[in-house]
Amino acid sequence: MPPRRRAEREPAEHEPVARVCVDVGLPHLDRPFDYLVPAGLAEVARPGVRVRVRFAGQLVDGFLLSRAEHSEHPGRLAYLERVVSPEPVLRPEILALARAVAQRYGGTLADVLRLAVPPRHARAEAAAPAPGVDPKPDLPDGTGWAPYGAGTGFLAALGDGRAPRAVWTALPGEDWPARLAEAVTATVHSGRSAVVAVADARDLDRLDAALHGGPGHVALSAALGPAQRYARYLSASRGLVPVVIGTRAAAFAPVPELGLVAIWDDGDDLYAEPRAPYPHAREVLLTRAQLAGAGALLGGYARSVEAQQLIATGWAKELGTRSPAGRRCSCRCPGAGTCPRWRVPTAGRRPGARTATDPSRCPRPPVPRPAGGAGARRPVTPVRRAAAGGCARPWLAPGVPPRSWAGRSRARPCVLPAGTACWRPYRRIPTS
Repeated sequence: MPPRRRAEREPAEHEPVARVCVDVGLPHLDRPFDYLVPAGLAEVARPGVRVRVRFAGQLVDGFLLSRAEHSEHPGRLAYLERVVSPEPVLRPEILALARAVAQRYGGTLADVLRLAVPPRHARAEAAAPAPGVDPKPDLPDGTGWAPYGAGTGFLAALGDGRAPRAVWTALPGEDWPARLAEAVTATVHSGRSAVVAVADARDLDRLDAALHGGPGHVALSAALGPAQRYARYLSASRGLVPVVIGTRAAAFAPVPELGLVAIWDDGDDLYAEPRAPYPHAREVLLTRAQLAGAGALLGGYARSVEAQQLIATGWAKELGTRSPAGRRCSCRCPGAGTCPRWRVPTAGRRPGARTATDPSRCPRPPVPRPAGGAGARRPVTPVRRAAAGGCARPWLAPGVPPRSWAGRSRARPCVLPAGTACWRPYRRIPTS
């Protein structure tokens, strides 16, 4: 019996050539490959859809990047085997971002797309889409950003449709989810979208609660199941919600008309992707802001080295406070005004802790360093009973010249009166 021949297929009349990114991990194959589009798939074979093609004798997955009238390949082209789904999950802006990230980190486009687009879930894709939300909330008043100098101006620029870029150093005890929610609301007020990344699930829950009742949003994290994660990804890709928040995977989330990218505590190690090509969420968001012309906000209680570099190069402005009022907000010393050294609460601390500027309660004066150089050490003096005065170190007793580190005697008597506890970290021996 002769072998069955495959039915001859005809290419599409309009743009019959499809350029496909084949999902292979070999770096020397990191380029688009041309395939013919069958006439029966001409309507569903759109840029951004998932396809199945035959590559090196095997069926592999891929993304259809674009279609063209002609191919530069002089040989014979193979046909697309099938279109996995007519849903265009790879947007043009995400494709440009993936190419930029792959070039920056020396990876392949297929590896970056594997991180950017979650696996397909047919049931979640076939489900009816959720109804859209009102994309134009009221502009926040910006009272919470008032202590940060140009903070209100930053919020006003987002509301006006501009693209400000800033590094925000939050005050201790600041309600940072509320501040980020205000920045996101101002961006959505201008008719644009926002993407916010946080380090872990606990921060994501706080930000999700702060955005409750505000603009429509979805939260993406690794804790979600495949169906729920893909459904939320489709909600953002279809433009049903203007805000996407989440962990490092949310940096690639597709949103229409991006206006703001924000990240909280960008120095956290959880933002580093453990899979090749190991991109950092901060760099992905900054690259995305540069490509889309969107605003950027890097926030945290402490400023990372990379954030400081953005300020030094002029790419971003500084949002912080240097006023005495701002410094007093972070000082918990009761009745001490502004503490120049320690800004920690006094509740629950041991007596005599370094918490205030009052000389009777504040830290001891700095111990003088030896004059013999950095490597010189102070001789160890055993604790002995003081003859009089109550000072535990007899060479600091009144009238007794102390020994010097350089071997000379310096007239530096103890300044404490008799019966007063010495401020040095030695036990006080009472007089007999």
